[in-house]
Amino acid sequence: MDKNEVVETPKQKAQKAVHTAAIGAATVAATPIPFADAIALMPIQTAMIVQIYRTYGKNVSKGMVQGVLKSTFATTMGRSLAGSLFKLVPGAGSILGGAISAGVAVSVTEAIGQVLIKEFEDGNAIDLESLSSIILTAIAIATKKK
Repeated sequence: MDKNEVVETPKQKAQKAVHTAAIGAATVAATPIPFADAIALMPIQTAMIVQIYRTYGKNVSKGMVQGVLKSTFATTMGRSLAGSLFKLVPGAGSILGGAISAGVAVSVTEAIGQVLIKEFEDGNAIDLESLSSIILTAIAIATKKK
């Protein structure tokens, strides 16, 4: 390693994964197709969660994370419903709906990532039940900001 090379901490690496996922989530959610964003967000959030686990030296399968995300899907879908309904209105409704959906997607994705990072930084063991609770807590936090 070069002596001038900066070594990132696990938290810094995890933060990058969260911000990258949030940008992807915003892009997907801004599409004018109603309700498509909720389904398309799952692979982005799955990849982010798996990356955070790996950053902290933990193993988790994509399938397990997708199972947890699917179990919280109804909550996420309910939160993004307003944006999707606006997308049904041609023109300005699609633009407004896309903006609302993008805002919710970014907030939820960031919140999931930040809460998960905090749990790892605090030294907590995170099983699938804990992950489900973390995701639901993050969704609640993210949507209260709106």
